[in-house]
Amino acid sequence: MMVFIRKTSSSRCKMFVYVILLGTSFLVGSVSMDAQKTKNPRKSLYQLHLLISSTRSPLVNKPELAVINFGIIEKIVLDILASQIGFTYEIIPPQDILTSGFLQPNGSWTGTTGQLQRKEVDMCVTMSAAASSKAKIVDISYPVVYADSAILVPFPKENSRTWFGTSSFQLPVWIVILATFVATSVVSWVIVRVNSSRLNAKAPTLGYWVVFYFGLWTSQGITPRGSSTPFRIVCLATIFGIYIAMNYFTASYTSILSTPVFKTAVNSIEDSAKSTTVKTLLIKGSSTDEHIMASSDPTLKKLADQMRRYPERRIVNALMVDDISNIVKDDTALVMVESNAESLIESSFKINKKCLVTLADKTFFGRPQVFTYPKNSPIAKAIDYKLLLMHQAGLIQYAERTAKSQNRCRVSDMTNAQAQKIAPLGLKEMSGSLVIVALGMAISFFIFLNELIIAKIRKAFAHLVFSPVVSLTSSRLVLSHGLREHFFKVLGHVGPHP
Repeated sequence: MMVFIRKTSSSRCKMFVYVILLGTSFLVGSVSMDAQKTKNPRKSLYQLHLLISSTRSPLVNKPELAVINFGIIEKIVLDILASQIGFTYEIIPPQDILTSGFLQPNGSWTGTTGQLQRKEVDMCVTMSAAASSKAKIVDISYPVVYADSAILVPFPKENSRTWFGTSSFQLPVWIVILATFVATSVVSWVIVRVNSSRLNAKAPTLGYWVVFYFGLWTSQGITPRGSSTPFRIVCLATIFGIYIAMNYFTASYTSILSTPVFKTAVNSIEDSAKSTTVKTLLIKGSSTDEHIMASSDPTLKKLADQMRRYPERRIVNALMVDDISNIVKDDTALVMVESNAESLIESSFKINKKCLVTLADKTFFGRPQVFTYPKNSPIAKAIDYKLLLMHQAGLIQYAERTAKSQNRCRVSDMTNAQAQKIAPLGLKEMSGSLVIVALGMAISFFIFLNELIIAKIRKAFAHLVFSPVVSLTSSRLVLSHGLREHFFKVLGHVGPHP
């Protein structure tokens, strides 16, 4: 066609060709769009009144129901959909259980899934993860948000720092330091003993060198003046190693003193499955509960076995309490969506003015959260199309930012914040140093008492052994003196005795 245009000299002919081309493309485009609409029809929801299921506040108007992040996101997204498409809605919460529900022995479902199964509502806006067990009775929407599951645990108490000085080095390092101390003492003892034997001089004992290097390690001042060159080399190498070790120990120990140490009951879902002291709780009928109970993963399977053994741990009232710390306490852990858990933590903080609950370090089961429809719903395509446009326009991200709760009880954040503060050390931080000082004083006093007792025993023992000898000697002297007096009287000597 372009060759034809180049060869045609008349401008009218060129215009005629352009008109034909535009008309043809318009006709082809119209036909293809009509075919696409016929293949995937989208029902118009303009001015329709929809019955919508939900289990979360603020869509469900129940004062006892906690307001969580997902509930706020669902409210914002639903209002945008209604205003953009032009429909009105009415919230119909399930009457049996305010969750997605679970399968009953008779094949029917409870919760919002039961409403969709019975076609009592047009859609459900309670976001949950897609599950294969519901594929035959519900359809899922385009992903709304993405979320991880987390573990809600009681806020840990700060660990004692009494013996935290030992954590400045790992155990193998402490063993090597001890071995080095013993080796340098033995090497010095051997070197000086050999040199002394050649000079026919008395060499110090091994105990002397232990005390010598102990003084060196504790910086009490030792000089190798007048010693041999090998011994000076040993001292120089030892001092260099001591300088590095003691300076690192000082820096590490100071850092430990200024950093609070918290240890949560569990740090991951693996810890929850293995723990015999922590009771893990699930929200019955939630997508996390369904995933764990049906999972073939060894860790989740072990957790599911615990739930079957203790069915009371699958609770239904987690979102019906004012303060979640009334449920998560005394070595318990609640598994739920991370963003919702942060909402409950913030509510608990506002009530108690302190942190009573927090999140474990590791999350798991990251997955998209979706709306659900009855099977083969005629409104699904229209809603999904608008959800896609909302993602592209950033409206979903706006809803997430609006609903985001501030987690002021995150252990890592509190640790970092406190570590960065410049504050005087208190008794809690100095407890380790004070205990070591007190222990040293007690040991020294104990040794002092033992020395006094040993000295008394030696003195008493010496008195018992030597007093009979002294008495016998005195008696012999007296007897000898008497015999001499008698002898001189017999001989008639009256002068002084020789």
